[in-house]
Amino acid sequence: MPRIRKSSKSQSKSEKKKKLGPQPTNLKKKPEKQIQNLTGAEFTQKFDQLCNSGKTDEAQTLLDSLIKIEKWQRLNFQSIIEYKRGELVKAEALMREAAREPKSKHGVKKNLAGMLVLQGRMREALPFAESAYEADKKDLKTLHVLINCFLDLGMTKRALDVVADGLKDHPEDKMLLVSRASALRSELRNDESLVEINNLVEKFPNEPVIHRIKADLLGDRNTLEALPFYETALELSVKEKGREDPAIMWNMSLHLLRARNLKRGWECWEQGFHPIVGTMGRNLPKRINDMNRADKEGMIIDKDRWTIVCSEQGIGDQVLFLHSMNEAIDEMGKILYIVEKRMHSIIKRSFPKLVVACPGVTYDWTRSNIKKNGYIPLGSLPRRHRNNIEDYYRNRKPFLIANRKMYDQFKTELQKQAAGRPIIGISWKGGFWQIQRKTKELEIEKWLPIFSKDALFVNLQYGDVKKDIEMINDKGYKLLNFPKFDFKIHLDEWLAIASACDGIISVSTALVHFAGAVGQKIAVVMPGKQGPWHLGIDDKESMAYKNVRIFRKQGDETIEDVVKRVADLIIT
Repeated sequence: MPRIRKSSKSQSKSEKKKKLGPQPTNLKKKPEKQIQNLTGAEFTQKFDQLCNSGKTDEAQTLLDSLIKIEKWQRLNFQSIIEYKRGELVKAEALMREAAREPKSKHGVKKNLAGMLVLQGRMREALPFAESAYEADKKDLKTLHVLINCFLDLGMTKRALDVVADGLKDHPEDKMLLVSRASALRSELRNDESLVEINNLVEKFPNEPVIHRIKADLLGDRNTLEALPFYETALELSVKEKGREDPAIMWNMSLHLLRARNLKRGWECWEQGFHPIVGTMGRNLPKRINDMNRADKEGMIIDKDRWTIVCSEQGIGDQVLFLHSMNEAIDEMGKILYIVEKRMHSIIKRSFPKLVVACPGVTYDWTRSNIKKNGYIPLGSLPRRHRNNIEDYYRNRKPFLIANRKMYDQFKTELQKQAAGRPIIGISWKGGFWQIQRKTKELEIEKWLPIFSKDALFVNLQYGDVKKDIEMINDKGYKLLNFPKFDFKIHLDEWLAIASACDGIISVSTALVHFAGAVGQKIAVVMPGKQGPWHLGIDDKESMAYKNVRIFRKQGDETIEDVVKRVADLIIT
């Protein structure tokens, strides 16, 4: 009977090893679960080192080997790995889940707030930053994140309170000191702010942010004084980071435009979309920002494909940017203009070659089979067609059209009430941010020399102005109102009434853009030395609208003197 050999399956492990010879030592092994012997601090230090050096796979192995760990801790560490991998959506979802865990520590909310701030999402970050701060008011990183939110959202008084408390524990912290100077400037406490900034410049002479804030402060009163400090800040940012800081470029952009360096100004203006700039920059919905830009360097726009142009900024700025829309239509051909509903009728009437839609249409844009170039923000059109002041002056002609039926109706009504007197539209305040209002708002009491003239005055001011109107009535003057219209909503009626006036006196607000764009005669009263960039440094007339004149203080004039001068020149 033949001898039966044992199959290889029946061979012992030791026999196998003898036959196979020495085994390779570089085979991947399962992670040994030894990390539980490390302290929490040791683990965190090692984990951070791996993540910060880009070794996310090793960090993942380290995390997977950890046995005794709370659910919120694992979620938090995993979110950090995903963030370092560039998976921002996944990282945010994990961090939010960790923050919801009942045993979650304040550090999770601090990290979540910090991640949102880096993406420019300060409003979303604020509640997490506040919660983390309440849990530990001495944590420096939490202080930085919270104050960043406050400053970006214009909550400067709260920022000053938190900075004051923070400096008790961290008296030499540079970020807290810089934030205090910035907040003082936003509160219009310019003298205090300048003292702070000058001290910081001496203490930290190579810090770009400090030079930028000094430039911001000087720029509130004199653009030409500010520009050299912006240049210094940019030079220092290049030395520090190897590139020009987007926040400095953004803050500098409006001063360059005011000084009529339009080409470079528009280049810096593009930095308004950078996350570091935050909510005070150029904001578009994420679904639009995730699309392809049609105007990237080297791209050619195909006139047979569709290009989305997205409105941005306030409605006044939107009108200003529409200055070159007809040229954009000639250049690009098929344009789908995305703008809020209240603007639709005016845009359709004024630009019949445009296809106008609401922002919601962009949800289907990327899924459609329409041939497309991509999108361009409305505020990016001028750099294609308005690179010097001459480009504006050559094209100073009306480009908006009022509703003819409404115009005729209001014109008839106004002429009847005027009984041969001049019909003068009035608007006296504007601006969203406090720092803007000081250049855009002039108390109604200062307008009495105008109201004393023999004319029919028409209220074109949007918003709640009941107290102002009562004051005018108490003084024995009359201001005609159209109470059934909300000028923030009924833009067609607002434009028609403004067009039906013989002329308008206004501070710099959206009315100037709308009425200027239909060719109306306007006197713009400037409360401060500087106003919006489009009014220039010492311009006497608008670069964009042919019939708009600018009235500033001359020599030792007070604002009352300017108002009297306007009253005498405009109303005889």
